[in-house]
Amino acid sequence: MSEDKPASRSNGNIRATSVDREYSENDKFATNTQSLGIISRYVWPFFSIVLYVAFVLAAVVFIFVGLEMLGYYSLRRTYLTDVYPKDFSLVKRNNTRAMTHYDYDFEPRVCLNYYTLKGNRFEYANNAGFREPRDISLNKPADEYRVFLTGGSTAFGHGTSDEVVAIRGPYSLEYRETISHIMEKILNASAPIEGKTIRVYNAAVWGHAYQHDLIRYLAKLRQYNPDLVVSLDGANEIPLICELKPDWNYFKVGQYDNILRQFFNYDNTGLASYLTLWIKNNSYLATRIWLDRDLVHEISEETWKRAQSKSGPKITKQGAGPSVEQMSRMVDHNVATVVRMVENYHSVLANDSVPHIFALQPWLYLSNKPLHPNEQVVSKMEGKRHFMGIPSDKIYELLIARIMESAVQKDYHVVNFSQYFDDVQEWVFSDWCHLTAGANYLIAKELSNQVKEYVFKHPLSESDRIANKNSYFWDLAYSSKVDYSPPPESESTGPRNILSGYPGERVYASKAVPTNNRL
Repeated sequence: MSEDKPASRSNGNIRATSVDREYSENDKFATNTQSLGIISRYVWPFFSIVLYVAFVLAAVVFIFVGLEMLGYYSLRRTYLTDVYPKDFSLVKRNNTRAMTHYDYDFEPRVCLNYYTLKGNRFEYANNAGFREPRDISLNKPADEYRVFLTGGSTAFGHGTSDEVVAIRGPYSLEYRETISHIMEKILNASAPIEGKTIRVYNAAVWGHAYQHDLIRYLAKLRQYNPDLVVSLDGANEIPLICELKPDWNYFKVGQYDNILRQFFNYDNTGLASYLTLWIKNNSYLATRIWLDRDLVHEISEETWKRAQSKSGPKITKQGAGPSVEQMSRMVDHNVATVVRMVENYHSVLANDSVPHIFALQPWLYLSNKPLHPNEQVVSKMEGKRHFMGIPSDKIYELLIARIMESAVQKDYHVVNFSQYFDDVQEWVFSDWCHLTAGANYLIAKELSNQVKEYVFKHPLSESDRIANKNSYFWDLAYSSKVDYSPPPESESTGPRNILSGYPGERVYASKAVPTNNRL
């Protein structure tokens, strides 16, 4: 009996331990069950939402990346592959970009001219955003005499615009047919400067008026240290002056500040415009959707049209509108404002000791020339004949007269080309204010004469004078075709052929060719 007691105690301990362990395991199970219940009730729903959101975001990103790649490869199948063979990301950039000081400017390195009819297809803005195949440095070389041609689309070398393209077809000008390039060739040949090369840079931007010319010089062009500035403008002032209202402000009409004013107002239109431009400049897909469209220019044009539709007092039969005398006073005020801007531009250049010449561009409706058949088509269009019911030729005539009076009083040099082509029978106007290649040559030759005589103080020679203006017109696009072009020696030496590529200044270089070879 006594021998069984230890065993009995031992078995009791074992049973107690087993029971304790059982209770402990049950407690752990209960605790785990309770924890799982808390996790399933509170934690898991939170993580499931996070995972769902992450999945949706990943799916959206995947879709957008896929669409972006689709846009990229779709653009690669277009002509833009040839336009931007080295840096295809430039395809996303607009031709123009908004600038805080003077509305907009050209995007550096962007292609400005596609498929020119008369030769090389692609022309690019240089590092400064000029219509130039040559880069320009801030530090002017010691052997360079630097000239800037400023102004709007006529100085830039625009071809046709608006409905004229749809009715009569496109007309485009190559860089070698621009006023700036022709001036450079003429000046270096007829008025060379010993030890220097005269370089005339095309610093014009389509749509720019005198307000842009002045502010862009102060904000940008001045730092390039020009030796001479030639401004060809005038037509872009006409629609601005025709906006007749008591609170008219030159800096808040037309092109200037339209887009930027929207941005800084933070209104719905401004934010939508900003978002549109941001997407266009950062997405291949958006670029594919808006192919061949310059959204900065479109938004600016749309803003200007909205402003025009809301402004402009009109004379009514009941006499509720302003009288003729009141409208005349508003016209005089607007014209005087533009004239003061020209005077301010002159003063700034004079203070910087920069010689300058202002030129007033031709205007079809103000010209008395015999109309060429191509010009007759344009003259039959309403086009730019009136702005808000006001005749454009009368407004421009008044502006020219006031600027010429100011030039005499303030002693600055103005060349009036408004009726320069009255004795020309050939095709001068490609639309209301843009010019053909032959007209550009004549303008360039006359401006070169002005520079030679007025700035360089050289007498004009017989070869400088123009006897027969009609003899300078010859349009190869209508009279000939390219029959043969030599193959390039390598891709690095220049264009692939005469009809493609626009690599830079070397496209104008030449080399000796044996007499028995075709060129």
